[in-house]
Amino acid sequence: MTKKGNTIIFIIAATAFNIFLTSLLFIGMFFLFFVFIKPLISDNFIVFVLPIVFIVSVFLSFVIYRALLRRIFQDVDMNKYFNTDFTFIHAKRKKDKADTDAPKA
Repeated sequence: MTKKGNTIIFIIAATAFNIFLTSLLFIGMFFLFFVFIKPLISDNFIVFVLPIVFIVSVFLSFVIYRALLRRIFQDVDMNKYFNTDFTFIHAKRKKDKADTDAPKA
């Protein structure tokens, strides 16, 4: 398989994993909310708490996803298996290289 094909499969798999992780966190936090917190508050506040549960689950999934990607990027030579033109890594490396090549005033 080509680097471009590997990159597309990686992006699709990573996106599917992120959606799965967000769903899992939301269901888990939803369950924990109804078991532990709902008995302590009135029913009128549930409408305000559920969007917060969703936002927190999205934020946590983003944090976990980024940590896993950083770990993968450290362990795997991205240039060997993936076409880095599609990823933000290539742009960051070019920017870092441009910063070091710039003349100092």
